[in-house]
Amino acid sequence: MSYQVIIDMSLVLPKIKHLKSNLGIFQQDSLMLTIDADNPDDACYLAFKTFCDYMLEQSASYEVKNLLKDLKHDFIIIGLVPL
Repeated sequence: MSYQVIIDMSLVLPKIKHLKSNLGIFQQDSLMLTIDADNPDDACYLAFKTFCDYMLEQSASYEVKNLLKDLKHDFIIIGLVPL
């Protein structure tokens, strides 16, 4: 099943701007991702994993890895719509 995941990035963006990375679709205050998952919990997890994988492609430095661990509490799912 597919889900449209709506993400609020307003708490995350100020903490990652200093990295000077290409943020791509994650540079917006809110965004929508379409995720294929078995259930809503997996869709939320895969949305955060997509963000982490994208950031690690830019830089797999120790700083980025530690920052991603801290950001899991600031990555807010504001909507989840089954498609």
